[in-house]
Amino acid sequence: MIEIQLYIEKTSGEGDFVRLDLFEGEAVSLTSSIQDVKDLAKILADFSRSFKIPANDTNNKFFQHFYNPDIEGYDPNLKRNAKIYLNHQLHREGFAYLDSVELKNQKAASYNITFYGGIIILKDKIRDYKLSSLDLSSYNHGFNAADIKTGFQTGLHSGNVIYPLITPKKRLYYDSSSTSPNYDGNIYYSGTTNTTRGVAYTDLKPAIKVQRVLEAIETKFGISFNGFFDTTPMDNLYIWLSRASGNIIDYKGIQEEITKVTRLTPMSTSQSNAFPLTVTSEGVWSFTLAGVQNDTYKSIVNLTNITDIDAKIIVRAVDLNTGDAIAEQEFTGSTTATFDTGFIYAYSWFRSYDIVWEVVSDASVTFNSTVTVESYIRSGGFGFGGGTATGSVTYDVNNGNTITTSATMELSNHLPDMKIIDFLTGLFRMFNLTAYVKSPIASTPVIEVQTLDAYYADAVNNMTGGTIDITDFVDVESHEVEPARPFTKISFKYQETDTVMMKEHQSSHLEIFGNAEYVQSEYSDIGKTYEIQLPFSHLKYERLYDVSDNSLTYIQWGYAAGGDFKHEELDSPAAPRGDFSSKDIKPLLFYGINQTITGGEGINWIGDGTGNAVELSTYWRPSNANEEGSLTTAPAYNLNFDSEFDEWQRIDYRDFDSSGNSLDNSLFSTYYRKYIQGVYNRKKRLYKYKCFLPAKVLTRYKLNDQIKIHDRIFHINSITTNLNTGKTELELLNLIPNVDTII
Repeated sequence: MIEIQLYIEKTSGEGDFVRLDLFEGEAVSLTSSIQDVKDLAKILADFSRSFKIPANDTNNKFFQHFYNPDIEGYDPNLKRNAKIYLNHQLHREGFAYLDSVELKNQKAASYNITFYGGIIILKDKIRDYKLSSLDLSSYNHGFNAADIKTGFQTGLHSGNVIYPLITPKKRLYYDSSSTSPNYDGNIYYSGTTNTTRGVAYTDLKPAIKVQRVLEAIETKFGISFNGFFDTTPMDNLYIWLSRASGNIIDYKGIQEEITKVTRLTPMSTSQSNAFPLTVTSEGVWSFTLAGVQNDTYKSIVNLTNITDIDAKIIVRAVDLNTGDAIAEQEFTGSTTATFDTGFIYAYSWFRSYDIVWEVVSDASVTFNSTVTVESYIRSGGFGFGGGTATGSVTYDVNNGNTITTSATMELSNHLPDMKIIDFLTGLFRMFNLTAYVKSPIASTPVIEVQTLDAYYADAVNNMTGGTIDITDFVDVESHEVEPARPFTKISFKYQETDTVMMKEHQSSHLEIFGNAEYVQSEYSDIGKTYEIQLPFSHLKYERLYDVSDNSLTYIQWGYAAGGDFKHEELDSPAAPRGDFSSKDIKPLLFYGINQTITGGEGINWIGDGTGNAVELSTYWRPSNANEEGSLTTAPAYNLNFDSEFDEWQRIDYRDFDSSGNSLDNSLFSTYYRKYIQGVYNRKKRLYKYKCFLPAKVLTRYKLNDQIKIHDRIFHINSITTNLNTGKTELELLNLIPNVDTII
């Protein structure tokens, strides 16, 4: 028998662990899997297990007699760091939650707890937060012709924010002969007077590096990603900031539109200890509601000396943890405005808040402002608001000086409407990533992220050296062997993207650009189709030809529009418009390449406030490949699942495959092919063994270890172990020489 020791942190986050008692003979088992051949989208190395422990003196003291509501103390809503030891050797670190207490004859009999693996911190921390809740304010910039022109040519914030040549509305083309009709989307430059056609800053939307979004996730939730997210495939991967169809200036509603906005940043003011509020220099107001006394807060914002009484002004309080406006009010027609949020927080015990007050207007407005924050407490009650005032503090904003709103691109407001967990899951499925937590109970847990192939290759760094021989513990006389291929077809899909070029590709080639299917026709009757679908949209980009002579230019663009083409004549001297209908596509990832135009085929840039058009010879080119490549060498990384026609080089790299191996560097070829083709190899089998593993094996193995039984080497598909007895059920995939990597 193996002796199990369970330790749970007494006070969350303080590191003081208490050993709890277990029922003698209580079966405690764990099931772990890194990538199950029967569920290819399961790519997190994790586990969970519920079990009972006795309600004896030791455990009652720890849980502070939770079953008795008259005794306050233990909070079941907080996770506690936990550890499981086998014969006093560490087996697993994770988190424990109290689920329930079982009572018999009015007395506590047992506590039901669940032990979770470390990766639960992702779901536990991130929950339903959306991308818009992330703080990207350090990448904000002016929404004006000068800033966006810089973002279009070289990028802003050291290239972390760019304006790629993707238009949501205007159809672009290149015609050096200016053939009639000369639509406003003709980007050929023929002189400074051509100001009625070309690219204007209002035609574009920004994009931010995915790595910066990941950093914002790390900061917000107190975690750290390590591994793949810092490698070359991610270096110039961007997410397009498009909240809706159409140009940004066409968005409806003052909160969605790029308007004049300022964040109220107060001057430093001393406070009493009874008023738990801190304010950062960036204007973030932080406080924590604690206890069961129903603390509530309210604020009053006063604006005075408003210069433009005809401007529409909105004052709002924004919760930075959710990105939502928790209170707001609209004003117009007065030189003063008073905004009382009312009681905005209640029933919010033990929660920290970070909020900002913002003034948004549809015109440039100058004003003075103060903000008064009041705290209230309602002892012993559970009603909203009211109660006894415990303190207030008034801040002079901007040291009492006047403030002028300015047009600002608030990036967080333009991130796609998407949950953070869906964003991360999409990245994991795109690159076939796996994740595990190195030390889940650390103050800043490190989440190791690797491709599946890299994870298996990293086994050589394990304590075991990468291979464990369990021959002596296995019942080789009785085991099962099954085919390892449960699916007839595996499909890899993006979200449907109903845009012009995507529809044209589907019509011409009878397939969706960027998607892929892995089909083994000889196994057509063995199973069902398995689908791996990303939450992202996908675009086919177009490298433009000069309409006048059919010569290839150095300009490539993306078009987020579809439907029917519409011709619209405008009054002279404006150029006519010829556009498709803008589409509200799902979040878009792409590679950004800072492209230099040679040969005098620059882009006609208009509307920069000078009254003249200018020729631009550099721009940010959207691409499905991370680099240019050549006619014989594919770019190193690609966002298409299948080998597709490369929009820039105008070739399909699989045409240059002379050895029977794919050279296209597609997502499937780079991240999925080795594992899936191995699974479908005719020699691949799924072995099921039963064995009794000793504590020295159970405390040392990792899911990427290779298992040796006699003369065969395996990868672990799944492992279920009764920790009391060591009885283990193994699902193993045999490794095939010259097909799989064998350490």
